[in-house]
Amino acid sequence: MMTALVTKHRFDTNDLHKSSRVTHLEHQLAILGFSESLRAFDLVLSEMNADNGFKRHDGFHYYYHLVDVAQILLNFGIKDQDIITAALLHDFIEDVTWATYEYVHDQFNVRVADIVLLLTKKHGVNYKEDLDEMQRYLSGIASRYESALIKTADRIHNFSSMLNSSKNHRVKQVKETRDFYLPFFKDCRNRYVRYNNFFFFAKTTIEPILHEIDQSIAKTEELENEIKRLKAELTR
Repeated sequence: MMTALVTKHRFDTNDLHKSSRVTHLEHQLAILGFSESLRAFDLVLSEMNADNGFKRHDGFHYYYHLVDVAQILLNFGIKDQDIITAALLHDFIEDVTWATYEYVHDQFNVRVADIVLLLTKKHGVNYKEDLDEMQRYLSGIASRYESALIKTADRIHNFSSMLNSSKNHRVKQVKETRDFYLPFFKDCRNRYVRYNNFFFFAKTTIEPILHEIDQSIAKTEELENEIKRLKAELTR
């Protein structure tokens, strides 16, 4: 029965030279019998890959991020198929040109579509500068435990690879996380006691990385200032 599920769910993803973590998630979903999540898995691997222009800041396939977010949730014992499916699709409507709420609704179900829609940022809104919009966005996410769990896993994963990003990106992410996400985690801890440990884990995981990034930025700025000073001396 399980073999039938594994062979039935997909187009051929072997050509994508899947990494071990991608294969590991695929096997977990098959063992759990999460056929809908496997369809979402196939969808994002086929659409959100580097060949289609979907890359992370490290140059790798964007779907690695989606896989890792889903894996974080599974590692914490979140075995709700709709949540894992929505985690795989959490950037789908926002980033894939042709993707719509209606498509996700029709291909999966209304609960998955509603969760993904809450996680979808509006096009044309600068959430980095419009602080009210950012607050509204996170407040909407916090209104459902499913979307709150996914957004928290998303932020955990983003920070796990933050040191590989540009200085400007790191500066913006650090400020955004301090101003919005740490309070968001606290709010969710109070709202959803059952998942208190997960939201607390996010806080205690991210705070040391914030400190490390602060130190890295300070050292970089110190080095840049020293280079400027030396160049100034050479031009005298």
